[in-house]
Amino acid sequence: MNQAAYVPVSIGPDAGNGNGSLLDRISIDVTNPYNPFGYTLTAGGDGVAPNYNAISRRFVEAGPRRFSQEVNTMYANLTLGGEFKLGQGTWYWDINGVYSVNSAKQVMTGNINAARLAQALGPVSECTGECVPFNIFGGLGTITPEMLAYVSFVQRDRSSQELGDISANLSGSLFDLPGGPLGVAIGYEYRHQFGSFDPDPVVAAGLSSDIPALPSRGSFNVHEVYGELNAPLLRDTPFFNLLEASFAARYSDYSTSGSKATMKAGLSWKPVEDLRLRGTWAQGFRAPSIGELYGALSRFDGAASGIVDPCSDLNSVTNQTTRTVCLAQGVPANGSYIASGTGFGLLTGGNRDLKPETSVSWVLGGVYSGGWARDSGLAQALSLEVDYYTIKVDDAIGVPDPNVLVDSCYNRGDALACSAFSRTASGAIAQVRGTLQNLSTIRSEGIDVTFNYRSPPVWGGSFGLSVSNNFLLNYSIEVPTTTGTLTTHYEGTETGSPQAYPRYKGTAVLDFSSNSFNASLTGRYISKVTEPAANAYSVMDSILYLDAQIGFTPSFLNDAFTVTLGVNNLLGTRAPDCLSCGSFDPTTYDMPDQFGYARVAVKF
Repeated sequence: MNQAAYVPVSIGPDAGNGNGSLLDRISIDVTNPYNPFGYTLTAGGDGVAPNYNAISRRFVEAGPRRFSQEVNTMYANLTLGGEFKLGQGTWYWDINGVYSVNSAKQVMTGNINAARLAQALGPVSECTGECVPFNIFGGLGTITPEMLAYVSFVQRDRSSQELGDISANLSGSLFDLPGGPLGVAIGYEYRHQFGSFDPDPVVAAGLSSDIPALPSRGSFNVHEVYGELNAPLLRDTPFFNLLEASFAARYSDYSTSGSKATMKAGLSWKPVEDLRLRGTWAQGFRAPSIGELYGALSRFDGAASGIVDPCSDLNSVTNQTTRTVCLAQGVPANGSYIASGTGFGLLTGGNRDLKPETSVSWVLGGVYSGGWARDSGLAQALSLEVDYYTIKVDDAIGVPDPNVLVDSCYNRGDALACSAFSRTASGAIAQVRGTLQNLSTIRSEGIDVTFNYRSPPVWGGSFGLSVSNNFLLNYSIEVPTTTGTLTTHYEGTETGSPQAYPRYKGTAVLDFSSNSFNASLTGRYISKVTEPAANAYSVMDSILYLDAQIGFTPSFLNDAFTVTLGVNNLLGTRAPDCLSCGSFDPTTYDMPDQFGYARVAVKF
């Protein structure tokens, strides 16, 4: 079970619930016994102007929101395989069938029914039966259990996923090359996927005070064939301890996204036994998932936390482009609109017009394995691996970055970005549309460095050291504008989606391992990043996490049981604050405090 803060409820034309939410249209009638103003607070409509902007309150009396989930999974797999002789080689075949079903039930307490809240705040003459007039103006404790019982409800959602997969593979060797047999593999796969999400009927009707959602479902099937070649060209000759080439091709035909052929080629050269140099070129193809195609619109509240509305206090805005755009969107010229806070909700959802992502990547690198260390008894294993990679993804699928939308619209006057914003009569942002789209191009470039060492036997086991490093040189996204494209660089930043792109990440593991005992200490380092959306708190400092683990495999139990105990974030290191994330970035950093675990593995 997970727990979240007390439900926040905002009503009124500037509440920003968006997508036509009833909460944005609630009026508080003059006859409501808790209305202290002596007149009706109207949200406007039918030619009547609103006379209030928004009222917000956390329903502390209802207690924190609690989430629980029950998941049932069924998985079945059948494989047939064998081998046969053909010519001088042996060929291997297999046929596989997979079927799996996953169903989940989600329950959330603490949600509010907007229709019942509207009735309880409306004319007292219409608040009959179970209805109890509601007090939204009072302080802590003024919302009674009877009020809550009428307006609150338990949210019950359902989701399911289904997968059916059939594949057939054949591999073997055709003939001998100077470096060895020419290996070949061919295969076919058919895959069918289905997914559905059915929110609570109150939520589906648009009456929830929490994140809105609609039912969604969809499916697709795909046919794929592939072929692979592995050609050892030379072996055990001067300067060519090994030279081998590889080639692969795959053809995919999706019922939703059309067909595409992709290829991959690689070359590996060992001039001497201890050194391998390698290079790979590859094309990629990724069709949109079921959620990306069919997911219904929903509001993402954390996407734009910390962003200041550029149109707030228009009298103090000096950027002429910003002023022009704000006035064109209906912001009052007298400067009467003052944003009540930072951030706004982003409406996002699936898009059936999405195109598949395609990519081209290059990887160049090498591995040095110190045979001299093994021969001299200094190590059982010693290696250093360095790889440079560059990846270009076209038609990348994603949600538009709110920071980029704001910059493109209000600083650059781009009409395409500005079309995402809707405002109320007072000038406040009503909603921002960020439907999934093909965001043009993503470019990524970096260097991976890995060092591994395993000591000679000592104390019945051996010590090991493994260090993995990633240096991010470039991560940029090109988005379309009305006049071309706009490129934004993300290396060294936190986007608040949330997603951080640190320039350096490293992991080091020091361990001792024997037949009956193992222990390890892991250090994880993340370099600092900056938040473009956060003004005064723009730097999220670098951080180091420490993890510890020990395991026992008692010999007197015939090595059948292994007990493992561990603690992640041993020192309780606190993740840096992320204003644009709402608190911290869970995709990059650990949850606060330590996380302990125990695991028992049994061999039969």
